[in-house]
Amino acid sequence: MKSLGPGELKVLRRLAIDPSLRKADLAQELGVTRSAVTQVWQKLEKERSLAIRGSLDYGRLGYLLIFGWACGVENSDVLDKFSGWLNSSSFVTRMTRSIMSSTMDVRVYFEAVVPVGSSEDWFSSQLTRFEKRPYSLNLKWGIASSVSHNMNLGIFNGQSWSFSNDFRFLASIDAAKGYVEVLPVVGMMDLGDVRGPDPADIVYGYSISENYYTTARDVEENLINAGLDPPTGRTIRRKLKRFRREVAQPYLDIDDIGLNRKLVVSLGDVGPKESQLSRLLKAQATVFPKARVISGSNLTVLDLEVPPQVDWLTMSQILSGVAGKTSEICTFIANDNEIEKRFESVISLSTLARRSS
Repeated sequence: MKSLGPGELKVLRRLAIDPSLRKADLAQELGVTRSAVTQVWQKLEKERSLAIRGSLDYGRLGYLLIFGWACGVENSDVLDKFSGWLNSSSFVTRMTRSIMSSTMDVRVYFEAVVPVGSSEDWFSSQLTRFEKRPYSLNLKWGIASSVSHNMNLGIFNGQSWSFSNDFRFLASIDAAKGYVEVLPVVGMMDLGDVRGPDPADIVYGYSISENYYTTARDVEENLINAGLDPPTGRTIRRKLKRFRREVAQPYLDIDDIGLNRKLVVSLGDVGPKESQLSRLLKAQATVFPKARVISGSNLTVLDLEVPPQVDWLTMSQILSGVAGKTSEICTFIANDNEIEKRFESVISLSTLARRSS
């Protein structure tokens, strides 16, 4: 990994804290010129794929985020068939297979963005089919109610990370346990009530998910490609402003900063109430270098990118100790994602055109 310069690190640290900042605001806060920020920004875009993306409230667009995991033994035919089905589904946006897990089994984690209605019914029925005979797959899945994206660049000096997963991590978790009921959960995007899908809203949504500050011209082009008649530029800008306020939440996305190990912590609550650890993971996600939290009824997933030297087994033992008997927890080293798509990849423009006609 090529080291980040001081100017690059300052820009990224500020964006990690507040990804909604425009370049002019960023320059003012850092006490530099806008041209200096633009120069650094363009370099980071070119070399490290810097982007400010939008985390969406899928329900407002007529979609559900379904997530979960399956587990089985090594070389399981049933698990392979399930993975093959996930690969064939156009709704699946994420599939990750474990290399090694704390429970000594094989895990397949998945996410799918599914439109409400018949598609949702069909997708759910297929998951249920795998749970029943003759497959009898050990499968846990549900509908996500909240998502967060977190990046802690305060522990990065531009070359290496100072994240500790041993006694300091244990001390941090232990200290937080006593205050878990009052700890603020920062940055969670609630996925609200599902509404009927509107083709134009879907276009605005996937435009913002790719680039939080997408332009009216880009949205106009996307509307035309979807077979929709675009309104005036002023109307598009007004609607984009509303969507940024009500439907999306910005987050920093950047590559090649030394986070080469993927870890997934899957947590299933045993009882009907949210467990202490589930609440703790959501509240403490900001202590990790890069973390995404997906939470639903009785299920929570902590999706991590960490430095390669992190001892995942020690971290797993610490979290398992907190889980106790209220949760079933598994931490696994994840392979590179076999499927990794964003929302716009799920959308069929031809389908949108048919809906609008």
